[in-house]
Amino acid sequence: MQGKAKSNCDRNENKIMNETKTPVRKILLVPDNPGWAFDNRAKKIISLPTNNLQFEIKYYKQVTKKDINEYDLIYPMSVGKAKGLHQKGIPANKMAAGLTSVRQFKRHMTSKGTFKNDFITFLKGLRGVNSLSDELFQHFTPYRKIIHTKVGVDENQFTPSKLPISNSSFTVGWVGRIDGPGHREFEGYDIVTSAIHGLDIKLDIRTFTENYVPLEKMTEFYQGLDCFICSSKSEGHPNPVFEAAACGVPIISTKVGSVPELIKSHDNGIIVKRDPQSIREAIQYLMNHPDKQKSMGQSIRKTILKEWTWKTCWKEWEDFFTSI
Repeated sequence: MQGKAKSNCDRNENKIMNETKTPVRKILLVPDNPGWAFDNRAKKIISLPTNNLQFEIKYYKQVTKKDINEYDLIYPMSVGKAKGLHQKGIPANKMAAGLTSVRQFKRHMTSKGTFKNDFITFLKGLRGVNSLSDELFQHFTPYRKIIHTKVGVDENQFTPSKLPISNSSFTVGWVGRIDGPGHREFEGYDIVTSAIHGLDIKLDIRTFTENYVPLEKMTEFYQGLDCFICSSKSEGHPNPVFEAAACGVPIISTKVGSVPELIKSHDNGIIVKRDPQSIREAIQYLMNHPDKQKSMGQSIRKTILKEWTWKTCWKEWEDFFTSI
């Protein structure tokens, strides 16, 4: 009798534990295209440990109304893509989305510089909204609740070179798109070429169409640089900056997106005005102060390890997905 009573008691305890266990939430991550930045981020999210979240990926063009009932939450990786899915019949309150860049919202602004009413209504209707930078958080907080989620970097993939860099010329790295005047101007390619004109410098670039390499081969590119430059007009979270930083490469960057959260200027990097002369002076400073160049590279790597690994940043994302 005692054994039977104990068995029944154990079953009752297990039943109570199962009933009180937090249910698993099924979340659909929606990147734009395979192999692009949002896709890489979505795949990283899926690989991270979590107890109560189950992630799957479908690309933007693959999402249909059937997914409304298949998932507890649909997460387009950007608000712009969420608006597109909403137009295809996905309810706003079924989705959460990310604020990834200020520039993507220009078409939703009036001539007076304010957001159009229909866009604000849509933004407020989303189940949740997260921002990738403090700049975006501050920009949109007046309109609704925003959760700031820092984007991590894989510190085991992006690592400093084990061998000393021995370039014959000071080598500057740049990553961006130059396939069209709009991209070229926005990302500041010509500003950089003007900045280095006449200097004994090699400009090593990776672009969307020229010198393209997959993400898994970017580490080798970063490891061969003496410094890395970001010359963008606007960014949300410039991935190449953080990848280069994780590789221990000194960073020269305009004040865009999450860069000010990473760089304390002239300590672990240099933040510059967006003009050729400012960038030129920053490059020459590193060229003329090799000890400072080395210490900035070491310092930026330490900052990444302390504040920007996925292990550190993941809890913010996990809390975001479980709170909405």
